[in-house]
Amino acid sequence: MEALKYLSEAAQQADPGSSSHWDKYHSSFGFKEGRFEGLVGFGQSRSRRSLPFRLLEQLFQKKFRKMSGVGFESLDKLAADITKKQNLTYSLDVLRQALTLSFIREHVPDVFSQDSIGCVIGDGFASMTSLLIASRSAGHVVLVNLTKTLLVDLWYLKIWLGDERFNESVDLVTNAEELAESLKKPVTGFTGLGRVIAIQAKDHELLSQCPLTFALNIVSMQEMDPHIISAYFDDLRASNSSEPVLFYCCNREEKYLPDGTVTRFSDYPWSSEDMILIDELCPWHQQYYTSKPPFFRPYDGPIRHRLAWLEKS
Repeated sequence: MEALKYLSEAAQQADPGSSSHWDKYHSSFGFKEGRFEGLVGFGQSRSRRSLPFRLLEQLFQKKFRKMSGVGFESLDKLAADITKKQNLTYSLDVLRQALTLSFIREHVPDVFSQDSIGCVIGDGFASMTSLLIASRSAGHVVLVNLTKTLLVDLWYLKIWLGDERFNESVDLVTNAEELAESLKKPVTGFTGLGRVIAIQAKDHELLSQCPLTFALNIVSMQEMDPHIISAYFDDLRASNSSEPVLFYCCNREEKYLPDGTVTRFSDYPWSSEDMILIDELCPWHQQYYTSKPPFFRPYDGPIRHRLAWLEKS
């Protein structure tokens, strides 16, 4: 399947399950002749800037880098290399992916290997997906996103990987048969990097047929309607794996969507049988920086992260 062509056509239609948040931010989205319009709400996407601006960015990021864990330096370098290849600024959004992966690998190192199957639910410019593959933290990464955002993810994956590697190692699947075929494919390629299996959010139930090792959601469940959040938890608990799925969830404790819907971290369908390893405010997600004073500003509300083995259904 020609993934980018398929998604560019599908992106012209309304996305089932999209919340009022994404109905708002996708309203001006467009893709024509290899150019995007209306990339709003996807995270920071500035093109790579001149050296003085990059140095200023690094200065602002210094306080966040102090929060890093074991093995962060190598992930930091990989993230910098990926954004350079994509001609994107190494923004705070990307830095947080490296900090997050370093944090999880420090606490549960054994789940990350090329024998692992990871899942990223929501990603901005495929930042976490690229980092998981580049760091060999998983052999297969299942990337799930709304159609328009998934198109952006795969576009930037292609820029990083190049045409040959992209066509060889990225599959868009729309049904159980395609998923099973993709999962059978070995980690191959002249770089030895892993594979990416892309799934549109409307087909999220396919996750239950993946033998997942771990799953990540970083500040995107807070933008979903509650019944969609519950459906993703059901998918992960029903994962076709012999062991429970390790889930890292980092989201606003409370967020109001444009239509008045409220999402609360404490209301997510956690189970008393989940084995919680970490549950605290996420240090690197409490503030962001701007070029105008006060340079560091808090978000509209605290952002919590939780690392847990999910009870299997």
